[in-house]
Amino acid sequence: MAHPPQGGQILLCTAGRGYYQEWGKPARELHPGDVVSIPPEVKHWHGAAPDSWFAHVAISVPGSGAEWLEAVDETDDQKLK
Repeated sequence: MAHPPQGGQILLCTAGRGYYQEWGKPARELHPGDVVSIPPEVKHWHGAAPDSWFAHVAISVPGSGAEWLEAVDETDDQKLK
């Protein structure tokens, strides 16, 4: 029996320091070795901390389609640690 793809995204954090945040929830600090499983159709952002660089691998699970939305506002970025 074949199961249809569920979609979503997986982040594998490899170096530096970054953040992941789902719409309406607090930001989560990310470090090398962290893995984030993002369900399909969850509005979110991820990227480097304001004072660091960040490397990660983003895997789109088959069946998902990324929809790029607005950029993260600089004032929101400055609220992060």
